[in-house]
Amino acid sequence: MNRDTPEHQCRQGRRCKARIKDDAGEFHGAGVDRPDSLCKPCEEHAFAAIRSLRSDYLMLTIARTRTSSTVSGPKVSGSGERPIPIPLPVDTLMTAIDNEATRWALRITRGDSLDPHPARQVLECLKIVCANLGTLVDLPEQVVAAYFPYPFGGDWDGRLELDGVDAVLRLASFHYRAEKILGLEQPRANWLRESCHVCGRATLVSDLGAATITCKSCQNVWDQDEFARLNNPLVAA
Repeated sequence: MNRDTPEHQCRQGRRCKARIKDDAGEFHGAGVDRPDSLCKPCEEHAFAAIRSLRSDYLMLTIARTRTSSTVSGPKVSGSGERPIPIPLPVDTLMTAIDNEATRWALRITRGDSLDPHPARQVLECLKIVCANLGTLVDLPEQVVAAYFPYPFGGDWDGRLELDGVDAVLRLASFHYRAEKILGLEQPRANWLRESCHVCGRATLVSDLGAATITCKSCQNVWDQDEFARLNNPLVAA
């Protein structure tokens, strides 16, 4: 298979963690064995995000509880402070995590009963999902219920066709949203001292979440093992 034109490309396309730049200067997803699948770096990156959702959900719960307590606490006479409303993004994200985790946990377990307590149920569903990520990502396409917003408020019932890769990417996206809401976003990349062996410029960046090395000048991307091999003088000799 030609490296620049793989038969099957990572579902992430230009956003692929191991994306490849072809001779025409266009980026496309890394080659994969099966159509509509994720390359290894993208899959591992998404799995790591999903494994963080349990702690994300607990922190969102604490954030909502603290804000709610502030709003319901005693009002100090003469203070000019306005009560802080419960942040809608927190509730919205917690509901999305609950719905998505429950949906896929039920499909993984084929409808096994879950803990009836809502707070414990979502954590149980996240545990099921995290224990079966390999099964989840390989689920075939299926029709699922979904809600779509009206332009001026409210939702309407609809249907979506989603497969396991969609499920993984949707769940992973909740982790990044949680980091932003909770103010936990951290630098995702480190600049390296080495120079790029392709263009010779010291513009190499290591992605902390994807185990990849990217040159910001020539835009080539390598996974860390391949990069180490290509930059090992003993191997090069």
